[in-house]
Amino acid sequence: MLRTTTLERLSTEGPPGTSAEGGDSLSLRELAVRHGTDKEGAHFYARWYERFLAHLRDRPITLLEIGVGGYEDPTVGGESLRMWKEYFPSGRIVAIDVYDKQALVEDRIDIVQGSQDDPVVLERLGNEYGPFDVIVDDGSHHSPHVIASFTHLFPHLTPDGIYVIEDLQTSYWPEFQGSHDLGDPATSMNFLKRLVDGLNHVEWDVVDYEPTTTDRQIESITFVHNMAFIQRGPNDEPSNLLPPHPRNRTHWDRRGT
Repeated sequence: MLRTTTLERLSTEGPPGTSAEGGDSLSLRELAVRHGTDKEGAHFYARWYERFLAHLRDRPITLLEIGVGGYEDPTVGGESLRMWKEYFPSGRIVAIDVYDKQALVEDRIDIVQGSQDDPVVLERLGNEYGPFDVIVDDGSHHSPHVIASFTHLFPHLTPDGIYVIEDLQTSYWPEFQGSHDLGDPATSMNFLKRLVDGLNHVEWDVVDYEPTTTDRQIESITFVHNMAFIQRGPNDEPSNLLPPHPRNRTHWDRRGT
C-alpha cells in the first residue's frame, strides 16, 4: 500500500534536448529489453506504447510516470524511466514514487517522492512540472489510487495529451481493492467505463444534465489487454437529434405528447 508523504523534489533540472542517446534507431520494444523494464517480457505493453506515442518521439515532451519500481530499496528501479529517456531524446521524464528514489535521478530524469493518491502532492506535482504530454500510471494498481491519480492529474495533461493506465487486471482482484463483481462501481475498470459513456454525453436524454470536464475533454479511449489509452481533446460534436445540455425535458417525452 502507498503511504501519504510530503512532496519532496529529489532532483535536478537539465535543459531539454541535452544528452540524447541516439536511441531513435531502436524500437520501444528493443529499448524496453535493453533497459530491463517489465513493459516487455512480463507484459506486452511496448508495442502498444509505440503505436500511440511514436508521433511524439522527436518532440520536447514532458512525460510523467507514476511508480519507479524497486519498492523501498532506494537504489533499485527506474528501468522504464531510462527507457523513456532514450526513446524521447528531447524529452523530460518525471516520476513520482512513495519511496525515496533520489539515487536514480539523472540528467532529464526528475523524481518526486509522494503518494499517488494525495491530492496536495499531485496538485503541486502538476503545478511544478506540468503540463504533461503523457502520463503513465504504473503505480500501486489499487483501484482507489488509480482513480485518485486520474482525477487530480487529468487537468494537468496538455490539451492533446495522452493518459495511460497499466495493469488493469487488478481491477478484478480484491487484493488490489478491485472486485470479482463486474458491476462494482468502485473499480478502476468501471470508472473508465463511465468515462466511455461520457464520450456520448450529448446523446443522453436526461433533464438538467451539466457535462463534466471529462465529458467535454476526452476525445477517445482505447482499451487493449490490461491497458487503457485516454486521449485528451475536444469532445464537442453535437448530437444529430438532441439539443445541447442542459435541457428542461426529455426529447422522447416531448415527442410522445
